[in-house]
Amino acid sequence: MVSAREEVVFRSEEPRSVEEIGEFLVRVGKRLKEKGSFGLTQGDQQVEICPSGATKLELKYEVEGGTKHQFEIEIEWKPQAGGGGKVDVT
Repeated sequence: MVSAREEVVFRSEEPRSVEEIGEFLVRVGKRLKEKGSFGLTQGDQQVEICPSGATKLELKYEVEGGTKHQFEIEIEWKPQAGGGGKVDVT
């Protein structure tokens, strides 16, 4: 069986306050709601995220050893699977 190769297009991990994280999530949510897409920029790297087709929201909360907590938000989509229609990038 041949598996699809995963390509990391953009990655960022940086300390932020809870308030900054909340504001970031609000901005992403607002852009998704209004335009169906959002952009990420870090230095000279820029990527446009345009979920379309069959989309899925995955939420995961983990506790490791009682001392480390992690909450992940993942949006997954397969554009060729149909659904949501064409998304215009502006």
